[in-house]
Amino acid sequence: MTRNWPHIRHIALALFCAAGAIYIVAPLAIVVLNSFSSTAYNVFPPEGYSLRWYENLAQQGAFLGAAVRSAILATLATAIALVIGTLSAYALVKYRLRGRDIVKAFLMAPVVLPSIVLGVALFIFFVRVGIAYSYPGLLLTHVLVVTPFVIAITAAGFSNFDWSTEEAAMDLGAGPIRTFFRVVLPQIRAGVLTAGLFAWITSFDQVETTLFLVRPGDNTLPIEMFLYLQKWQDPTIAALSSLLILLAVAIVIVMSIAGRNRTPDGLVMQGKETSK
Repeated sequence: MTRNWPHIRHIALALFCAAGAIYIVAPLAIVVLNSFSSTAYNVFPPEGYSLRWYENLAQQGAFLGAAVRSAILATLATAIALVIGTLSAYALVKYRLRGRDIVKAFLMAPVVLPSIVLGVALFIFFVRVGIAYSYPGLLLTHVLVVTPFVIAITAAGFSNFDWSTEEAAMDLGAGPIRTFFRVVLPQIRAGVLTAGLFAWITSFDQVETTLFLVRPGDNTLPIEMFLYLQKWQDPTIAALSSLLILLAVAIVIVMSIAGRNRTPDGLVMQGKETSK
């Protein structure tokens, strides 16, 4: 009986993982199937199948403009957050700063606060300083929201970092900036790419904080979807959500392939160049 326990544990773990996967994927599958419904209301299972809601989506020009604005905003916010978050994680992990825990708690505070509370607080603050409904205020909000995720993910990448390579590069004459870009950054590249992907998706999907700060006529895609649902309850949003699911899957696949094709050989070559 004792020898059978490992086998039973493996089966139980597999069943648990399968149940978790079904729990996560089932709502997405329902949305995708509903996007092909032939009826003008949301029902599952669909009474018939049609592409009419994808055709209706193609006729909604507001969604395309909102998607472009969301993509640009997410890209800018991610770029700024990667710089701030990577350098912050580097300092927090490497140096024993006085009050490091307080600084870390301050940087991670936007994750703890409810999004709706953060949105209202930032709206009141931006009204006081005169940048409410402005693009810089909206960009600053998205940077504030996604930076904690970059710090957390990048700091995890630094946990397995070999600090002796940094010391060796500096002993061989490389300056701090060159060492960071040629030795440190290549070793944490996977963590930075993951943080950037997660930050971009988080910024692209922001609703609560953006709702209070976006100007009328300059809505992001989530806000445009929210406004559409206030007027119509047809499966058009399900069709748009299916395309976004497909986009997310494509991004993950591309990132996985890109990460798999990157080998440590580049780091070895960079080390040789640094020694020269």
